Amino acid sequence: MAISPAEAQQLSRQYKDSAAVNILQGRPEEALADYRKVLELTPHDTSARLKVAELLAQLGHRQEAVREFHYLAIRYAAEGNSIHAIAACKLILAIDPQHAETQENLASLIAMQSAEERPQSEVPEPSTPLFSKLPRDVFLALIDLLEMRRINGGEHIITEGERGHSMFILVQGTVRVVHTPENAPPRTLAELGEGSFFGEMGLISDAPRMASVIATRDCTLLEVTREMLAQLGARFPAFELVVQQFYKDRLLDNLLESNPVFKPLSDEQKRAIAQRFQTRTVEPGTVLLQQGQRSHALHLLLRGRCSVVHQDPEGGERPYPDMTEGALFGEISLLLDLRVTATVRAATSCLLLVLDQETVKERVLPHPEVRRALTHLSRERLDRTAALLAEGAEVRGSFLI
Repeated sequence: MAISPAEAQQLSRQYKDSAAVNILQGRPEEALADYRKVLELTPHDTSARLKVAELLAQLGHRQEAVREFHYLAIRYAAEGNSIHAIAACKLILAIDPQHAETQENLASLIAMQSAEERPQSEVPEPSTPLFSKLPRDVFLALIDLLEMRRINGGEHIITEGERGHSMFILVQGTVRVVHTPENAPPRTLAELGEGSFFGEMGLISDAPRMASVIATRDCTLLEVTREMLAQLGARFPAFELVVQQFYKDRLLDNLLESNPVFKPLSDEQKRAIAQRFQTRTVEPGTVLLQQGQRSHALHLLLRGRCSVVHQDPEGGERPYPDMTEGALFGEISLLLDLRVTATVRAATSCLLLVLDQETVKERVLPHPEVRRALTHLSRERLDRTAALLAEGAEVRGSFLI
């Protein structure tokens, strides 16, 4: 006698609850039987099939486990869920390092999906997924290099203040991003779910982490390290261009969403502005802004480090804190037509994103809320810098340039 969809869902829930109890009590065979009954009722339940695959691997049924993970990887990829598909591939490789069929099928599906999506989108997304832009051979090489990590709820994935070298992709679970200001209690900045990227600045910068990322429940993550990207860059020269575009998109996305100058703009206006940023590479010693002159572009530092120096009327120089990856400068002078109060010079080879004056005047300045934000920001920075210079104190934080 056939049962209704509602009855099937209710029975599935009961079997899942029974499976959870069996796992806690150390009875994996019984848990496996429970999850197989779930699949009989709801064959397309990917979470139940994943549990079946994991339990088969745990019980030593390697070939059956590989078949289930293979099914999941192809299904995930066909649904556009490349991150889960890659995770399933990594689990297959852990069981059978010589298994190549899944990776080949996965690469074909993701490449085909990416090609289908491009003509439909008139405006590129501001945040570009790294995997979907990779050529097939690079994608397969990256799967081999990726590390899968399991983190228990409550554990730190990233710790504020430590130097990072990795980016993480959250496959399963949830995390909380927490910043602890000096002499203040911790503050939650964001909660992230499956599919989220975080920690990407660790791939290009040795700067300390600006916030902690803590697992709020058990998590599965894919880790991309700086060393992996270096290996791929050495083997596939075109890979460097893909990575640079990824950095550019991620930094611009963060800039346009969080900076008070751009925050009032609509999503459509932000996307249009993002397309107008150009890359610029400079050698050490290149002057990017000259004290006493006006800025003719807005600069976002993508790679490298810049020194900042203020020259007083007597000819003495006062150094400001160096600028590192992610720093924005020149916007106050450019947008309010003020002379810059410090010289910015490349301390190392630098890669920058530059927004020209014409674009700023046409697309940013006409917005009244932007001008109000700029006026407030410039007054705040000028007052802070003037006070510190008058007191002879060491200059920290934001300053007017």
